[in-house]
Amino acid sequence: MKLINAAGIIGSIILVTGLFPPAGSGALKYGELRVGAHAGYINPKDSDFDAEFGYGGIVKYKFTDTLGIEAGVDYFRWSVEEDIVMPYQPTDDAPSAPGPVYYKEVDRVYPIYFTALIYSPVVEEMGRGYLGLGAGYYEIDANIDGYYDVEVDGSTYPFTITGNVTGQWSVHAAVGADFQLSDHIFLNVEARYVLTDIDREQTHSNPDRGAVTIKEETEFKNWQIRAGLEYSF
Repeated sequence: MKLINAAGIIGSIILVTGLFPPAGSGALKYGELRVGAHAGYINPKDSDFDAEFGYGGIVKYKFTDTLGIEAGVDYFRWSVEEDIVMPYQPTDDAPSAPGPVYYKEVDRVYPIYFTALIYSPVVEEMGRGYLGLGAGYYEIDANIDGYYDVEVDGSTYPFTITGNVTGQWSVHAAVGADFQLSDHIFLNVEARYVLTDIDREQTHSNPDRGAVTIKEETEFKNWQIRAGLEYSF
C-alpha cells in the first residue's frame, strides 16, 4: 500500500508540473513530430503465454511542450507445442481422449494503440519524464493444430483440433522518460501495464463422430518494458 501511495504522489507531481511547468524549467527542445522504433519485453500475467521479446514502431506528435499523443504498433510471437489434457468434459457426441493430446499453437500478436502523454519539466537539460494513458486493440493471427485418438466400443476415432484466437480492446497506463542524444535523436525508455482479454475458439472434429466447438475468454493482463530511438523532425 505504501508503494501504491508513493507511486500516486509521484504521478501527481509529474502531472501537475507537466501541465504547469515552472518558468525556466530547462533548455531542452522537442520537435512537434517524432518517429521511432523500439525493442520490447512483454510478461503476460495469469495466462498460458510465456514472457517474450518483440519490437515495434511509433509516431508521436506534441501539441505543446507538455502535451502529446502517440500512435504505435508492436509485434510479439508465441509458440506452444506440447501434450495437454482435454479442456472439456466428455459427452456422448464428443468423448474425451483417454490420454494426453498433441497440441500446437502459434500466435502472432500485434498490439495497436494510442496514448495521451503528459510530460514533466526538463531534468538536467537532457531528459524528461512523462505519464501516459491510452487504449488500443490486440490483433492476433493464430494457427492451431492438434490431434488425439478416442476409443468408443472398441473402435478408434482420430480427432483433429483447429481453432482461432481473437484479441479485444485494451487500456493501458505508462510511465517513461526521454533522453536527448543529439539535436534530432532521442532515447526513449518506458514501462506500461495493459488490461485486455483474448477469445480462444477450438473445434474438435471427426468425420464419423461429428464436431464440438469450445469457446473461452481469458484475461491477458500484461506489463511491458521497452527501449528505443526516436527521430525528431
